[in-house]
Amino acid sequence: MTGDGRSEPAWHAWLHVHLRSHLSPPRRCAAEAATWARKKRRLSGPAITWVQDQYPSALYLLHEDATTTRLSCDILICSGLVQMLTPPPDDGGIDASPTTTTAATAIDKQCDWTAALPQTDYIRFFRNTDWSRTRLGPLHSWSPTLRLFATYVLVDSRAGCLWWGDDINNLTAIYNDSYAPLAAGAHPRLMGSIFQDGYPELWPSISPYFERAKTTGFGINYSADYSTLVERHGYREEAFFSGGFIPVGMPGAVQGYTNTVYEVTAQKLSERRTKCLNKLSAVPPRSVDTVCSHILATLETNSYDVPMAMLYKMDESAGSNLLKLYGHMGFPERHHLLVETATIDSEEGLIPDMRRAGTDQNIIDYDDRFSSVDWKGWGVPSKKIVFMPIMCGVRLFGYLIFGTNPYRPHDEACEQFILDLSRMVSSIITAAADYESNKKRQDQLEADLAFSDLKLRHLIDHASVGMCHVSLDGYMLWANDHYYELAGKPPEDHAGSLAFFDVYHDDDRAKAEEVWERLLQGVDQVTVELRLKRLYTPPTGDPEPAQIQVLAFPYRNEHGSVVSVMACTTDISRLCWAKTFQARLAAEAREAKRQQEAFIDVVSHEMRNPLSAIVHCADAIANAVEECQAQIAGIPRPCVDVLKDNLHSANIIMQCANHQKRIIDDILTLSKLDSMLLSITPVPVKPAKLVDSIVDIFEAELKTNKIAYSITPDPSLVDLSIDQLCFDPSRVTQIFINLLTNAIKFVKPSKNPVISIRYGASRSEPRTLFPNDMFWATDGEQRSDMTCNPDWGDGEEIYLGFSVEDSGIGLQEKDIEKIFERFRQANVKTHVNYGGSGLGLFISKELTEKQGGEIGVASVLGEGSTFGFYVKTRRVERQPKTLKEVFHQTGNQEFASRQLRVLLVEDNIINQRVLGKQLKKAGCHVTVANHGLEALDSLDRQTFDIVLMDLEMPVLDGLEAMRQFRKRELDQGRTIRLPIIAVTANVRKEQIDTAMAAGADRVMQKPFKAVDLVFMMKSLIPQLAPSSIDPPTPGVENRSTALVP
Repeated sequence: MTGDGRSEPAWHAWLHVHLRSHLSPPRRCAAEAATWARKKRRLSGPAITWVQDQYPSALYLLHEDATTTRLSCDILICSGLVQMLTPPPDDGGIDASPTTTTAATAIDKQCDWTAALPQTDYIRFFRNTDWSRTRLGPLHSWSPTLRLFATYVLVDSRAGCLWWGDDINNLTAIYNDSYAPLAAGAHPRLMGSIFQDGYPELWPSISPYFERAKTTGFGINYSADYSTLVERHGYREEAFFSGGFIPVGMPGAVQGYTNTVYEVTAQKLSERRTKCLNKLSAVPPRSVDTVCSHILATLETNSYDVPMAMLYKMDESAGSNLLKLYGHMGFPERHHLLVETATIDSEEGLIPDMRRAGTDQNIIDYDDRFSSVDWKGWGVPSKKIVFMPIMCGVRLFGYLIFGTNPYRPHDEACEQFILDLSRMVSSIITAAADYESNKKRQDQLEADLAFSDLKLRHLIDHASVGMCHVSLDGYMLWANDHYYELAGKPPEDHAGSLAFFDVYHDDDRAKAEEVWERLLQGVDQVTVELRLKRLYTPPTGDPEPAQIQVLAFPYRNEHGSVVSVMACTTDISRLCWAKTFQARLAAEAREAKRQQEAFIDVVSHEMRNPLSAIVHCADAIANAVEECQAQIAGIPRPCVDVLKDNLHSANIIMQCANHQKRIIDDILTLSKLDSMLLSITPVPVKPAKLVDSIVDIFEAELKTNKIAYSITPDPSLVDLSIDQLCFDPSRVTQIFINLLTNAIKFVKPSKNPVISIRYGASRSEPRTLFPNDMFWATDGEQRSDMTCNPDWGDGEEIYLGFSVEDSGIGLQEKDIEKIFERFRQANVKTHVNYGGSGLGLFISKELTEKQGGEIGVASVLGEGSTFGFYVKTRRVERQPKTLKEVFHQTGNQEFASRQLRVLLVEDNIINQRVLGKQLKKAGCHVTVANHGLEALDSLDRQTFDIVLMDLEMPVLDGLEAMRQFRKRELDQGRTIRLPIIAVTANVRKEQIDTAMAAGADRVMQKPFKAVDLVFMMKSLIPQLAPSSIDPPTPGVENRSTALVP
């Protein structure tokens, strides 16, 4: 007999059989499982000793099952698998005995699952909670699922609470140390209590969140619309929190909810205070009394931050030392602190504190004088009282006294709010005071200055030029009707001081002000031409600012002093328009081109740069997964699945990056088309190689989606002996990618997805290369033949055609005609189901027509579509191999055996890390420089095989750095030119030409893949040049992706 009261053979057989039948060890424990199954030695001591001896990597826990009173065993394998083993009822004479139960209970107490938690005071509080009195029961009876989520919440650094229970009306709380301060008065009784007992006031508003989470199975977020008082840092504090409820439990069942809480106090307080300040500023400067009332009314709307306030105003009529109470908030009537009138030297109320403040801010602590204040907001006294002087210019206007938020610390944010409030109050008071002063002054001047000479007035009114008379203060004393007609504004708009300046164009106002100053200084006369805000409508073109010629002179008194200014104005709008018409048209054209180029630059740089980092990271993930699978044998199945998921995710990221780049390219191409900036650059290209290169871009996507495809050259290529043709491969590639992308997108849902690609050539009738029922999207516009330019050579004219046929959904006949229009798709559901911008086919149509071709489609609904296009090219005669190309085929094995030394010049930290890591994995030794100056220093100190140079950098940009380095090469008489690749997001031809002129050997446009960059790097080094004599296909440098410049 063993110590547990059972016979050794029976207990040994039962435990051995059930362990083998109920517990399948993972692959990592294969050796241990074999040992376990092989050994059947006798037990010595308790049964757990045998389990530990036979399976040493397991963590064990024995306890008594409350329902069957039989001994059970939980074994946690090293992989994390948990199995519950229970012996069968009375099938071999194996019955639980009191001795067995006692031993199991003792072991259970020693193997407490909470012992693995951090042993903090809070964890001890959690363990010491009497859980047997809760709905969850004692800790040792908790299910593995509850233990898992309880552990997750307890060790989470964020504030979190687990609400456990199948019934939302009986959810028991388990929360962590970070959540306890947020529970405020509910802690510690909240631990183990249901929601209604812990937060009875919140249950009606929170219960719908639980209902919705349980019904949908998804997490539900809630926002911080209202603040909460929390106990932390030794005092109660106003705080705002947002978070969400996530349903958790075993698959198919919601057993509880995790509640993660995020604090957004700073943001919400800033919004509330900013709203108060904005409301303060939204008052028209009508009068000081109106503004003072507005200040108190506005502060009352933010009573949480300002629970008490009073405003005192200095009485100017009685001198500068008399204070009058203008208004208050939070004080009962006849309160002892409400002093209606007192001098600044008085000792009544709060006058002494104002006197101590002077013109500086004074903050005091709460004292008994404020005990009977009717505090607004929270209804509790403020800890700090602020005495804020209100300045009107350099003059003290009065004081604003207010209390601060009692449940917020007097920190930097509070100080900033007080400072902002002080500035805002002083600003609007000053504006109101200035308004009243100016209004009084205006009324006085209007009464003093009156013109009564009727004869002169009659002459002025009938003159053919505009005349006006202006006081030295800038007020219009008089003016004739013709003046107002030229100014384009009625007399009432000239009533204010210097109001006549408002008639002038904003760009000419400074010139008018300069003339005015010269006249006030006594210059005899001034003649000047000025533009007006009034528009002049010329014989042709759009309206433009009218122009006048002004002859102005000062009017002097008998002593020779200037007392006013007179002026005559003549309309010269038509004359100026006639003189500047041609110049203005030229300037507008130059400005339009400049803006278009600026737009292209910004979009290219700001959108391609992050895309480059995305492509690098996704490429690195995919390569890492493939390397891991290739280098590590016997990877456990779960790890293989994770690696496959990572590879799948990386491919999705790459596809999304490709999609976003195609949209960027479409937008840029459309912008160039609209502004006629799109250029066609012909180069010799092999059509077969171009097609293969484009299809290689989509090979991974085709395989992933199990799409069968074929490439069929037309016999016409052999008949016409087509080898190389001269055309723009980048534009043809852009069209081809649009068509192939659409084909893949619409063929995916098919049962047997198939894509067929054909290409051929024709001398005169290109439409014969396509089906007879092809619809051609032509607009009938005659375009110039670009192949006549010298860049195209003088070879034979050849039409090169391409078609992409898919087995997709096809098109309705009514939809075919509109798919080539701008921002149009087949129907309203196309974008929802398949995405896209509606630009691809429109741009493809424009590109084919610019290259002397057409694009069309033939489709049958439900059977698929065939999209085809052709472009006009010229034949290129075959070129013989050169000696240099033969040398490149041989290569230099000794040079290739060492690492490629690369200088990476990049100011973006993310791009430094990502691209540097990729280059190192490719076998390069990488040195990083943050800007051009560091690059020049590194080039002086070290030797490199190649330089990767970003163009836009601080301190010294890439263009200037390349110029300086090339100059150093010449000055030092170097015979070997160091290759430099400009890496940039700027894609305009002018920018690429500028980079090449500055000293770059090649330009790599972002985004790109590291493998393409390495290929370009090696092509620039003779010893590492590719063995193939055929250069990379122009326009398809990114061979592994669909990222085509």
